[in-house]
Amino acid sequence: MRKHTDRKKTGNLLAACLLAAGLLLLSLPAAAGVQLQLDRSRITEGETVTLTFLTDDPRQSLEADFSPLEKDFEILDRRSETQLSIVNGRQAAVVRLLLTLEPRRAGELVIPVIEFGNSRTRETVLQVDKAPELAPGELPPVFIEVEVAPRQGPYYVHAQLGLVVRVFYQQNLSEAAISQPEPSPASVRLLQETPYQAERGGERYRVLERRYAIFPERSGELVLPAMQLSGRLVERRDSSIWQPTVQGRRITVKSEPQQLQIEPRPASYTGSDWQPARSLDLSQRISGTDALRVGEPVTRTVIIDAVGLEENMIAEPAWPELSGARIYPDQPQGISRDNGEWVLGHKEFRYAVVPEQEGELVLPELTVHWWDTENDRQQTAVLPAQVLNVRPSALVPPVPEALSGATSETAVPGGQPAPSTGPGTSTYWRWLTLLFAGLWLLTLLFFWRFRGRRGGSPTPVRAMVAGETELLDGLRRACERGDVTAARLGLLAWLREFGPEPAHGSLLEFAIRSGDPALRDGIYELDSRGFRQKAVEDPARGATGAWAGRAFWGQFENWRKSWRAQERERKPSLTDLYARANRTP
Repeated sequence: MRKHTDRKKTGNLLAACLLAAGLLLLSLPAAAGVQLQLDRSRITEGETVTLTFLTDDPRQSLEADFSPLEKDFEILDRRSETQLSIVNGRQAAVVRLLLTLEPRRAGELVIPVIEFGNSRTRETVLQVDKAPELAPGELPPVFIEVEVAPRQGPYYVHAQLGLVVRVFYQQNLSEAAISQPEPSPASVRLLQETPYQAERGGERYRVLERRYAIFPERSGELVLPAMQLSGRLVERRDSSIWQPTVQGRRITVKSEPQQLQIEPRPASYTGSDWQPARSLDLSQRISGTDALRVGEPVTRTVIIDAVGLEENMIAEPAWPELSGARIYPDQPQGISRDNGEWVLGHKEFRYAVVPEQEGELVLPELTVHWWDTENDRQQTAVLPAQVLNVRPSALVPPVPEALSGATSETAVPGGQPAPSTGPGTSTYWRWLTLLFAGLWLLTLLFFWRFRGRRGGSPTPVRAMVAGETELLDGLRRACERGDVTAARLGLLAWLREFGPEPAHGSLLEFAIRSGDPALRDGIYELDSRGFRQKAVEDPARGATGAWAGRAFWGQFENWRKSWRAQERERKPSLTDLYARANRTP
């Protein structure tokens, strides 16, 4: 009896435990898995729909294989969201994955089952209606017009042609994007973008007009690809102003491609550089002409303004041979602008012209040949010659007129000798000359005695020799390493301190009076390169090349030794004077 009672109690206890466990399980939150939501179940072709996967289990991963969706949809965007909340002291989390889809076709589309680990979503149906068709003669809400300027050819290689693109759209177009013209082979430059409004077919449109400059790079057929515009056309479901707008259907419109025939450079064109333009103007500025002297530069600036050419397409005018002067071209300067329709190229060529002789200096006439694309013929722009008067160099004073006649008497009309300046004039000058000669001999005697006491050569002479040696060593090193700027400065320093007196530190005067053609040309080249600070690479004229500094040093050193020898022959040295002073009669 007792055993039966114990079994009954044990059974009741077990049933109570099972009941408590069941109640506990019921009190726990059930795993909700992953749910699927659509923001709309019916859309129009071209519109997008948002597909949301959500779960309240933070341990649930929302990573899955979405490739089954790509059969009927294009996935445009993907993003995740997490929302946290506290209810009755308990924290809850909702995790969402949002996919933006665009249907690939109209009809009844099925969103297939998507698996997230052990959780699966259900199939969902989306109804996609066809986009509304236009009535006969009705213009679309968005369209593109393309125009080529000028409308009639011929179109030449490297000559600018204009492309005008007009985008007509209604005010409810959003996310609009238009492609850029990419003709090949050609370069494209955006000139202007102008928004305005226009009416077409009784409808009001907003217009975005863009003007491009296109420069064909080769002759033959040039294809301007179709311009494509994509965006979203936002529409309302009904006429109620309280009806919220939908996201909008996606639209894509294209223009018709353009095919143009690009002509090569005409065989009748005689210019050396091909320059096709709508117009071309040639002008000049001349500065430094006031009291122009030998060895002083005058600057001639040649200015070219072209319509339909970029500044890098403007060629430098060619100079004819110029005798009696040296030309030092500077680096050209230019800029490209536009007037909203045509490219405006501006370029300036500066030249420093240094006359080598007095008299008339003729800055020659310059001509520029170009092709007039508006009238389809060759044109020539002419820059007239300029005549300048060059005076003698200010560094070399003119010979006095008094020295051009006889030393004792000056001829006057009638063959009679010039009258004396006064009684006793000859005697006065004779005694003055003897006085200065005596003072000069006393100075030499004092200098000789000072040298005998100190021993060796005089200190000022040693300092002068050391200074010249230092300058020559610096000039030689600069020439050996090809440093044209340092060599030019070193040669100028030597000329100022120890060079021939008529040069007075002027490279051009030194070159003219050196009497050595090879050295003169070397000084011209040195001054030209040092004037521009660096060698300029000019594609039209070729590379300037490296400076032959060692050869220049050899030319200069040979000339200097010869010049020193001639100087010693012309006047006795101090050593000879000392010897003569100590010589006994």
